[in-house]
Amino acid sequence: MFRNLKNQRGITLIEVITVLLISTILIMVSGVAVSAFFRRYKVINDYLELQKEAMECLSTIRNGYPMNRGEQFYGVANADSMTITGSSGSWYAGSGIRIIPPRSTDYNRNDMVHFYLEDKAIKVKYTFNNIQVSAPEFLFPSRDMRDKIEVTHFYVSDGNHNGSILPLSEVSGTGLKIIKINMEARIKVKDAPLPNKVEYKTINYSTFMVKK
Repeated sequence: MFRNLKNQRGITLIEVITVLLISTILIMVSGVAVSAFFRRYKVINDYLELQKEAMECLSTIRNGYPMNRGEQFYGVANADSMTITGSSGSWYAGSGIRIIPPRSTDYNRNDMVHFYLEDKAIKVKYTFNNIQVSAPEFLFPSRDMRDKIEVTHFYVSDGNHNGSILPLSEVSGTGLKIIKINMEARIKVKDAPLPNKVEYKTINYSTFMVKK
């Protein structure tokens, strides 16, 4: 029995140090991998948020901005008439669209909704039941995302200016009927002290909208 105990060898200091060293290396490697994963996850999540807000913006312009807590919507789809506003560097395009909704009573004879680009954001200003909103509202990006998202281009043009979609004879005298919107926006995914080191993810959407 005593002979068997003498033959059992314990763990040496070198072996303990080796195990600790290997464990430390594994922890450091896994920590770097986890950190890289969460950075990548944040970039993907921010990019999805950019796309989501941009699509919601275009949907609102097309289907209408809610008035009076959603009882009515003013947008391209139900417009009585539309006018391109602002400038974009192109003779047939602008940086905004003013929409006049159908007028049924004297209470809404001056009603309108105006979507336009200003300060790297798409804003909306409207008049409902002859009452004009006191200040424009942010449509895209939302106020809580303004420090990360900016709209770099917002072009509104006559989608049928050369008769490429509908024969000009069918729309002559009816005013603007089809608009084309080109929108480019980006979100900051990595901040940096120097502007040229800041990293962005960018989207570029182009769509047509038709007045019914």
